[in-house]
Amino acid sequence: MARSVLQYLKYQYPDIRVLYVEDEKFSREKLLRVLNRRFAHIHVAIDGVEGLQLYQKYKPDLIIADIKMNQMSGLEMIKKIRTQNEKVQVIVTTAHEDNDFFVQSIENNVNHFILKPIDLDLLLQAIQKSVYQIQLEKELEKQKILTRSILDFQDNLIFVIENGEIVEWNQAFTNITGIGIPKNNQTSFQSQFLSSFFVEDPHYFYPKDKGRWMEEFFANERKVAKVRWKGPLGNDYNYVMKAGQIPGTKQTLFVLTDITDLEKESREREHLAMLDPLTSSYTRQKFKEILASEMRRAERFDRAFSLILMDIDNFHTLNDQFGQTAGDKVLITVSTIVQQRIRECDMFARWGGEEFILLIPETDGKNAMLLANSIRSIIEKYEFLHIGNVTASFGVTEFAPGKTKNELISEAEQALADSKNNGRNRVTLYTKER
Repeated sequence: MARSVLQYLKYQYPDIRVLYVEDEKFSREKLLRVLNRRFAHIHVAIDGVEGLQLYQKYKPDLIIADIKMNQMSGLEMIKKIRTQNEKVQVIVTTAHEDNDFFVQSIENNVNHFILKPIDLDLLLQAIQKSVYQIQLEKELEKQKILTRSILDFQDNLIFVIENGEIVEWNQAFTNITGIGIPKNNQTSFQSQFLSSFFVEDPHYFYPKDKGRWMEEFFANERKVAKVRWKGPLGNDYNYVMKAGQIPGTKQTLFVLTDITDLEKESREREHLAMLDPLTSSYTRQKFKEILASEMRRAERFDRAFSLILMDIDNFHTLNDQFGQTAGDKVLITVSTIVQQRIRECDMFARWGGEEFILLIPETDGKNAMLLANSIRSIIEKYEFLHIGNVTASFGVTEFAPGKTKNELISEAEQALADSKNNGRNRVTLYTKER
C-alpha cells in the first residue's frame, strides 16, 4: 500500500483525469510518454467516437485531442461534449492553420490550440494553464458544496435575488415554496413568484401591489418586517424577513426567521392576559377596548348595539354564609350559563366582583331585554350545589350616536340600580324619563 502511494505522489498532477484522443499511432505514443510522466489517470482513444464514449464513462477534467480523425473529428467530438459540460478544459492539436479551424475552435470554446509539429514547451504551458483552471474550478465547487451545506443546515429560509430573479436558495426555502434546490444550469425564478405566498394580515407586511413586493419592502429603511407566508399544506407561517446587499455584487440576500411558535405563544399569553382567570370571561380592561371599537363601528355604519350589566343578588351574604370557595363556584357557574346562552359575536366580561357585562352587537334595547330576561330566568331556576337558588339583576341600555363610552356605561349602571331598588331579580331598560 505504501508503495502505491509513493507511485501516486510522483506525478505532477495526480488528481487530474485526462482524455487523450489521437488517431496517428506514432504521434500518440510520443505524446503519451510525456503525459504519463505527469498524470496518474489517462484514458486514450484513437478517434472521436471512442473519445466520446470514454468521456461519458470517465468524465475527465482535461481533453487533449487532434482535430482530423477518421470516424468523428475532434471538433465534432468536442461539440457533443460541450452539450454535457461547458467547463471541461480542452486543448486541440492540429496541422491546419486556416481561419475556418480557428472560428470553429472559438465556437466550441476550445481553451488552447497547439499547431503540429507540437512544440513541447507550448503544450506544457497550455497544460499548466488548463490544470490551474481545473483546480480553481474544483476549489470553487468545494466552496459551493460547503456553502450549500451551511445554507441547508439553516432552519431559516434563505434566498438570493439578482436583477429580479431568485438565483440561490436553501432547503428550508424549498420546503415552503416547492422550488427545487438549484443545480448546474438550472434556470432561476422571477422574484414575482413569491408574491403569491404573502398572506394578508393587518399585523404583517403585505404588499399593496404584489408584483412590486420588493420595492414596497425596501420602502422600509430598516429592511426588516414581519410577514405571513402560506405553507405547502395550506397552513400559514410567520417570519421576520430581513434583507441586505451582498458586498461587491448586485445580489440581495433575504433571510426569513420562523417565529410561528413564538407568535402563537405570544397570542396565547395575550389571550390569557385578557381573560379573567376565575370565570374565563374577558377582563374589564379588554371589554373597554372592545366597547370603544364597537362604538366606532356603530357610528360609521349606523348600526345598533346594546349593553347588559348584571349583578348577582346578595352575593356578599352568600359569600359570608357559604364561604369564598362556594362563592367562586357560583361566579364560575353563572359565567358558564351566560356564555352558553349568548351568540359567538356577543362579548362577555367580568366587570368587577360579582358584576358581569355584555355587549350585544346588532341588537336594540328591546331585544337585549329579551336576552337579559332569558339569562335571568335560567340563573333563577338553576339549583346551585349546597346553596340552592341564586338570582341576578340586570340593567340594559342601547347605544345611540353621540353617546360617549362613559355615558353608555353610566346608563347601564343606573338601569341596574333601578332593578336592585325595585326588588332585585329583574331587568330594567334605561330611559331618559326615569
